[in-house]
Amino acid sequence: MLVNAKEAVMEELFDQYIDQLHMSCMCKRCKEDVLALALNAVKPQYVTDESKLTYIKAELVDKQKNTSMLVTLAEAARKVNDNPHCENK
Repeated sequence: MLVNAKEAVMEELFDQYIDQLHMSCMCKRCKEDVLALALNAVKPQYVTDESKLTYIKAELVDKQKNTSMLVTLAEAARKVNDNPHCENK
């Protein structure tokens, strides 16, 4: 099984900081748009087994890497917030 570890990490960050992203719409489409934009902005990191995700997540203990991904996520949330493509806009 091939898994982009950054996807799992970005989803966890999104869930952890969802309140601080100040999104006006929390529909599935907007959430997926934010994650898609954020993931397109970071280099993918593939693993062949989900059990290896732990190693990738351990790297994010490094505050600089964690902050960088969080900034990317916040920028994506701002873009989607400014121009939503959902039915609720």
